[in-house]
Amino acid sequence: MIEAPVGWQCPACTKDGAKHSRQVPAFTRTRPGRTGVVGSTNPTPLVLTIIAVDVVVFFLERFGNDTAVVNRYAMWPAAVHHQNEYYRAFTAMFLHLNFQHILFNMIVLLIVGPAAEVLLGKVRFLALYLIAGFGGSVASYLLGTPNELGIGASGAIMGVLGAYVVIGLRRRLPVAPIVVLLVVNFAIGFWGNIDWRAHAGGLVTGALLALVYDYAGGLRDQTADLAVTVGASAVVVALLALVLTTVAPGHVNLS
Repeated sequence: MIEAPVGWQCPACTKDGAKHSRQVPAFTRTRPGRTGVVGSTNPTPLVLTIIAVDVVVFFLERFGNDTAVVNRYAMWPAAVHHQNEYYRAFTAMFLHLNFQHILFNMIVLLIVGPAAEVLLGKVRFLALYLIAGFGGSVASYLLGTPNELGIGASGAIMGVLGAYVVIGLRRRLPVAPIVVLLVVNFAIGFWGNIDWRAHAGGLVTGALLALVYDYAGGLRDQTADLAVTVGASAVVVALLALVLTTVAPGHVNLS
């Protein structure tokens, strides 16, 4: 028998209980103001840095009015395919069309980003943000029209929203408000000049990565945790890059 805080437990019962108990991922560090729950997690330095970078770039592109900058760095499928300008798949996520565009995106990021970062950890959060943005660009490239330019952080932010919902469901955190926000964001992607393809690509990429990252964080072996995290990230990036470099833009045109 093994002494417990109240009474005694048999070794077999203790071992069986350990098998069915979910371990809190090693990279989660919660404390007051950093609970990992939306609404009770303060802004984090990393999220504020991402916002600051987007704001600075917005100034440099003269509030979306510098067509030379937009044309040079926006996601332009035809230029990616014919001129091998693959960098556009990343640079596009830091450009915004106007004040309303950047304001809405940054508010959403400020709402959900800090909680997602606490749950994932800084490095995983940043990796997920960038890879989800990449996934959004690839989806836009594959499903859109070759000569349609795309800009904005929406794909990356949809990835963060999807990540929070996935991890929240796995850890039984309140996710209903974020699900509503996610649905609203996805729905408005079908109006005006908003690219729903980038939203969908970012959402799927972020949700899949979050599922793997959260699983990896629950592993007892830190080496295995790192291997699964890095391996999954590399595989996703490689698959997205493969599509970008071998498939013609608009190959599955759903416009």
